[in-house]
Amino acid sequence: MKLDDKTENEILKKQNKKLCSLLADMCCQADEDTPAEYRTEHFRSAMTDGYDYLKEIGYLEPTLTNTTP
Repeated sequence: MKLDDKTENEILKKQNKKLCSLLADMCCQADEDTPAEYRTEHFRSAMTDGYDYLKEIGYLEPTLTNTTP
């Protein structure tokens, strides 16, 4: 059975909100739990990319996150 476009759109919105929440939680926990001196360049750039994306789509306010390089 195919879902109508409205129902499918609502499901996708719900999934998107959950993914954003999970990404934000993961970035926040990683930022709080991992001292800067133990972060690899890949770790720092991936966390920054995650925060930047969440800000870009309006999930996070630009001033609410402060990642330590």
